[in-house]
Amino acid sequence: MKTIAVDEQTWNKLRMLREKLKARSYDEVIQLLIETWKNTELDKVLSETQVPDDVVDDIDSLLSRKRRM
Repeated sequence: MKTIAVDEQTWNKLRMLREKLKARSYDEVIQLLIETWKNTELDKVLSETQVPDDVVDDIDSLLSRKRRM
């Protein structure tokens, strides 16, 4: 287990989040924050990714054929 130092404002925000999230520990709050950050970063990358229309049509066609099988 490690100890980290945070200022009073951060401590108050962590306490508030712990209550709102009904987390059992501050470790759980931090884990949830990290997971949320990862998901946000992934969403950002995915939203910036562009797939050409013809590729989308091909994928759609393949999925349609697969569903009919």
